[in-house]
Amino acid sequence: MLRYTLAFIRYNDEILMINREKSPWQGAWNGVGGKLEAGETPNECVIREVREETGLKIIQPIYRGMVTWNPDEEEAQGMYVFVADIEQKDEMKTPKRTREGILDWKKETWLLSEKNFGTVPTLRYFMKDVLDIGRIRPADYHCTFSGDAVIRSEIRPLPETAAPFSF
Repeated sequence: MLRYTLAFIRYNDEILMINREKSPWQGAWNGVGGKLEAGETPNECVIREVREETGLKIIQPIYRGMVTWNPDEEEAQGMYVFVADIEQKDEMKTPKRTREGILDWKKETWLLSEKNFGTVPTLRYFMKDVLDIGRIRPADYHCTFSGDAVIRSEIRPLPETAAPFSF
């Protein structure tokens, strides 16, 4: 079982992101998420983490797979990735400072731009597919690092039965 979850909260063509206050990837934009607690499923964790970090209550986050990585040839680490669409963003005024960093809505096109180096580096390898719920199945998006640089990425299919409630 992986130790972390990550959520991309969408409203139309914008995604709620956090500019990280702490390492790893201090100063980079990322989705909202955190560490699984004992006895918690990935689905329960992402709902709790989104509530704690943003105040938003998401009901049915959509499981989109996993992002895994090997830092400097160490054992693989990773997180379960979800997408949650909200109908109103009025309750989430941004920018908003939190203990984890600064929350703000970012245009999907800005986040996915190949010229954007302001996000966590793994996002450019998986975010587009994760957001494409209608066409792309959940997968394991794997990155291998050398220092802070991604030196290899691959998309690994997940079994048809993989879903957050089966973890």
